[in-house]
Amino acid sequence: MKKGTALIAMLLAAALMLSGCNLVGYDSELDGAQVVARVDGTDITKAEWLAYRDYLASYYQQYYQQYFGISMPMTDEDVAAYGETALEQMIESLVIEEKLAELGFDPLGEEDAAEVEAYADDMLDFYKLMIRYQNYPDLETVEEEAERLAAEAEATPDEATADEASGEETAADADGDAGDEADASTDSQQGEEATSGEAPKATITNAQLDEMLTNDLNTLGYTRDYFVQNQTATVQNQLLYEYVTADVTVSDEEVLEEFASRVASQKETYDATPTAYASAENNGTTLYYTPEGYRGVKNLLISLSDERQTELDELNDTLTTAQNALDDAQTQLDELQAEDTSSYDEETMAAYDEQVAALEETLAQSQTTMEDTQAQIDAVTEEAFAEILPTAQEVLAKAQAGEDFDELIAAYGTDPGMESEPNKSRGYLVCEGLSLYEQSFQDAAMALESVGDISDLVKTSYGYHILQYAADVPSGEVEITDEIKTDIHDDLLQTAQDAAYEAAITQWVSEADVETFPKVME
Repeated sequence: MKKGTALIAMLLAAALMLSGCNLVGYDSELDGAQVVARVDGTDITKAEWLAYRDYLASYYQQYYQQYFGISMPMTDEDVAAYGETALEQMIESLVIEEKLAELGFDPLGEEDAAEVEAYADDMLDFYKLMIRYQNYPDLETVEEEAERLAAEAEATPDEATADEASGEETAADADGDAGDEADASTDSQQGEEATSGEAPKATITNAQLDEMLTNDLNTLGYTRDYFVQNQTATVQNQLLYEYVTADVTVSDEEVLEEFASRVASQKETYDATPTAYASAENNGTTLYYTPEGYRGVKNLLISLSDERQTELDELNDTLTTAQNALDDAQTQLDELQAEDTSSYDEETMAAYDEQVAALEETLAQSQTTMEDTQAQIDAVTEEAFAEILPTAQEVLAKAQAGEDFDELIAAYGTDPGMESEPNKSRGYLVCEGLSLYEQSFQDAAMALESVGDISDLVKTSYGYHILQYAADVPSGEVEITDEIKTDIHDDLLQTAQDAAYEAAITQWVSEADVETFPKVME
């Protein structure tokens, strides 16, 4: 669904506001007022077109930087390349505006307009909350302070006993009427101190804070009108989309044809590269075909203790840090040694030799650290496996004696991957040539000859494994379930609706009275 076109008018206004009068080097108002296109009598000026063209170029520059990490410096020629696309979108936007009015979607109906207003208020409140915590994290208003102090006073227990309270009341009566006024004044002051607990400090009211936050948001372009216009465009575009696609349907025959197509596509892929099937399942791909050669292998893991694993993780971090330091130092040393030092004077040569010596020292220290750390890793690893070996041997004996493998997994296993389906019932997918698992695990899983066979202890970096050949995975086309039918139907419907919407827009543009003036755009 193409939702962006309905926002062009709003984006164009923002682009014009930001660009001011100096539009890509054109200072002449007369030049900017020239018409580059006319749509059913409505003009698109050169200034508007240039502003939107520059906006598009900037948008895609930021998009590629944010999502792909690709830096795209823009030359004047690069920006100019967006000119044709910008004009096409502006023409399309005007055509859609006319269609919205023709169909009664502009202005919005009373109910939709009310929902838009409520949305704008919600978004404004949300952005105010964000900007407050960003710009004024420690600010407290007078009203908030009063509520906080009152809550603190209410939560403070009364330390006076009933006897003390009674004694104070008797003493107050003895003072007579003359002391009542002074006592009342003192009680009032003490009451205020008890209520507040501290002298008030806040100086700004809720209303003043709201004004500050509103000003901050307006500076960023987030006004209430912005949210209203944005949501109005979204609602109008959705109404138009629903109008155009109301009669679009997908038949059961089309669903079955698409299923067969997907089966054929996966068959070609997975028969050629069977290992891709397991990777696809792990990635959450919907599978319609299973290649031959797969088996399900259940895994009973006796893992290293958390303490030993933490110790090993820390040592491996140290090893990695030392390796990185060694690699960096070696790279710098190689670059230094590649220099032509024949023209260096005595002072420069001395500095050069000092750098080389420092890097060689770093290399030696890093190498020593790596060797020492690796020795520690080996020692801790040996101890860690020795600690769990008795349990692993005990569980292996039970499995080989025929005890229920699933119950043994539940009682002793520590692999979270075996707790959910389909692994829980079927086991892990394994086939020849798979590289998803550590090699010892892969080799042991494929060495099992018959369904039900149990492996010996298999050692990996996680601990000791006991594997069971749980089942052969049937090859061929999967059964088409109601869930699969629904998913395919929804996919096809969305595709058909998008195509119908795009076709409608293309038709509307072709039917509109559109004039363009390419010479003005040069």
